[in-house]
Amino acid sequence: MFVGKRMTRNLITVSRGDTLKFASLLLREHRIHQLPVVEDGDLIGFLSGTDIRNSTFEETTVSEKGEIVVKNKTVEEIMTREVVTVSPWDTVEDALLIFHKKRLGALPVVEGRKLVGIITKADVLAAFCDTLRIEEAGVRIEVFLPPDTSSLIQLVRKIGEMNLEIRSLILSPTQNGFVAFVRLSTIDVAAVKKTLKEAGFTVPELSDFLSSGPRS
Repeated sequence: MFVGKRMTRNLITVSRGDTLKFASLLLREHRIHQLPVVEDGDLIGFLSGTDIRNSTFEETTVSEKGEIVVKNKTVEEIMTREVVTVSPWDTVEDALLIFHKKRLGALPVVEGRKLVGIITKADVLAAFCDTLRIEEAGVRIEVFLPPDTSSLIQLVRKIGEMNLEIRSLILSPTQNGFVAFVRLSTIDVAAVKKTLKEAGFTVPELSDFLSSGPRS
């Protein structure tokens, strides 16, 4: 999964000279939370709703003549200049890791300095929902496997003998091997577990994850 396949291309942006009031109106009108700041197509900054909420729209100063001057604040005054970005050819997993480590809600997507898109946490979640096919009818089961590929092949063959479609399959390492998270085209989880156990597979119950036994 590449960022370029999941990013939003129709972007709402601001320039450095736009006022904070204008930027705030854009956020509300389009129901978004971040605004890239661009100049001649290049990304020069990033502005979030939090940035605006933590600031004020106007700044009051006193001129040399002692007159009170009210100035509208601009995007340039509060925008983030050191912007974390990704490219269209970065993976969605890369974006997810950045979201997790940096606690960000969106990432501008650039080619060189040119802004070409934006990807959000919601886009990443949607990508994983599609990959795991969790919106389709089915059930997910866990199967503990020893650390060799033959056991996984045997599991896939057994599921094939049951005439079930594997909608997604994830392997996660454990201390003693792997746990396979398998999403299948059935809702009869009891029958699937019974058949796999009879075939010699270790199929845990919820209590196994909550006890001192094998953990994923």
